[in-house]
Amino acid sequence: MSAAEISSRDPRAIGEGSARSRPGVLSRFGGYALLAALSYIPVLLSDPGRVAADTKSYLSLDVGRLMERAWSMWDPNIGLGTVTHQNIGYLFPMGPFYWVLNALGASGAVTQRIWLGTIIFAAGLGMLYLFRTLDVRGPGAVVGALAFMLSPYLLDYAARISVILLPWAGLPWLLAFTILALRKGGWRYPALIAITVQIVGGVNATSLIFAGVAPALWLPWAVWGSKEVSAKRMFAALARIGVLTATASLWWLSGLWAQGNYGIDILKFTETVRTVAKTSTAPEVLRGLGYWFLYGQDKIGPWIESALPYTQSVTHIAISFAVPALALLCATCIRWRHRSYFVLLAFVGATIGIGAYSFDDPSPLGGVLKLFATSSSLGLALRSTGRATPLVVLAFSVFLALGVSAGYRAYSARGRGKLGVISVALIGVLVIANLPALWQGTFYGKNLQRSEQIPKYWSDALAEVNKGSLDSRVLELPGSDFGSYRWGSTVDPITPGLIDRPYVARELIPYGTPASADLLNAYDRRLQEGLYESVVTAPFARLLGVDEIVVRNDLQTDRYNLIRPRQVWREFKAPQSGLEAPQAFGSKIPGAAFFPQIDEQALAFPANEGDPPPVAVVRVTSPLSIVRTKSVQGTVIIAGDGEGII
Repeated sequence: MSAAEISSRDPRAIGEGSARSRPGVLSRFGGYALLAALSYIPVLLSDPGRVAADTKSYLSLDVGRLMERAWSMWDPNIGLGTVTHQNIGYLFPMGPFYWVLNALGASGAVTQRIWLGTIIFAAGLGMLYLFRTLDVRGPGAVVGALAFMLSPYLLDYAARISVILLPWAGLPWLLAFTILALRKGGWRYPALIAITVQIVGGVNATSLIFAGVAPALWLPWAVWGSKEVSAKRMFAALARIGVLTATASLWWLSGLWAQGNYGIDILKFTETVRTVAKTSTAPEVLRGLGYWFLYGQDKIGPWIESALPYTQSVTHIAISFAVPALALLCATCIRWRHRSYFVLLAFVGATIGIGAYSFDDPSPLGGVLKLFATSSSLGLALRSTGRATPLVVLAFSVFLALGVSAGYRAYSARGRGKLGVISVALIGVLVIANLPALWQGTFYGKNLQRSEQIPKYWSDALAEVNKGSLDSRVLELPGSDFGSYRWGSTVDPITPGLIDRPYVARELIPYGTPASADLLNAYDRRLQEGLYESVVTAPFARLLGVDEIVVRNDLQTDRYNLIRPRQVWREFKAPQSGLEAPQAFGSKIPGAAFFPQIDEQALAFPANEGDPPPVAVVRVTSPLSIVRTKSVQGTVIIAGDGEGII
């Protein structure tokens, strides 16, 4: 069967279903069951009983406390007080999802896996719904749904920030509802679009904007491409969609406005345009990859362990190229009234996804994107152009579905139905093989996990700290880039998610204001670099309104080159001026360092010096409240940065 034979057939027989080809109840149920099984079972079997540091660790630690705080854009409990970034989005749907399953008795590990499985399943169902909307029938619809829901793009965010996958899962639904809003008119489908946007868009606007490209392109296509509707009908539908979606989205749009106007400029402390552009090559985007974080690693290992086959295994590299190559072949062999739209969608998605690559010598279009991203706040906010890759994945999945159904019908018409079934099965297996995490159990990386329960010494220490006054803060030392402990990784430090009191510590991404972050960095730098002077701590704590200091000695100090636990403990184990004797929790730091730190610092410790406790609480004498008054008489004004104050 040649490509010419396929392309010469009636378009209806290739792209659109007929009564004869409509699936029965049994086959339709089988397709749904296959999608559900591939969505949930592999994820549930991936490191069972282990909690991954996905999105916000507080979802698994205490989701109720997280939701209590998420409604307010001002959070006095973090970073000397901060305007929150994206927290309001946890009010729906992720927060309630975790809260309901927690109330039903599901563990944090099980809840995480049901959450991810539901996202994958929703993506597959969305593709089936889109195919039905476009009247694409036959076995190709299931293969196309599998190609989308099992795309390697899934691995970019599954382990660390799965909430960003919501716009990917919602993409086929948004496109299908837009098509139906134009065809049928009325308010039903615009309302469904608005609801879908609330489900998928509350946490990350960038991913939502890129997902919105697909329905945005369909509007003019339906008028001037397929000529399905008039311009008047298109603008009427657009007005309904705009009014309902904008009104329904005010709750999280207000959060973006408040953070953008009053919060710290978070974009300055995250990945740069150059960093994003380093890996967004055309071949990687066509494979469904290209996200810079996927290729990174530290001395512990790769940041995304499930991505290793796509860069280290010749077999999997070949498979990951074979799937898009087959989709492109199908695109050239079929005739279909909407083919040009999906070709355009793939082109636009690839152009955005490739973005400013290569940064120093981009293409003309890449140069425009680079200029936009580096010269405006909006452009910088949209610098994560790899989140447009689902547009390419969706288009390729549609092409694959059409090609598979066309080939199956061609075989059946020649009386070679068994060969048709075999060809469908082989392509389906190829699509499944393109996601080795399904059978390797690597959805959640080993370096991002912890046990279901945190160590008892932490629970005891935080229970003690939580007895303190709400009028003062808790300072946690030493500072660390992320919440990585000897007993597991949480990314977020666990303390603020488990106490009701205000909390402050130095982290990689700062909170509060530039001035407060600078002050914290100045103190922590001196502690980390051995320039610490003990007489500074009590006055510094009083300045911040701190009455208790939590000394955490169970951090992965070797991972981030932090000050050694023994060095920290030397500074606090004996009473200091302005500080009480420490209260120790736990007797031994669990686990072991990834790398033995045998150097002049380690050798300088006396051989008989005991190990520090995992956690200790040190109280400040004569602490000051967070909110206080001070006489203007005799006031000293310091014009300087945090280093000058310290």
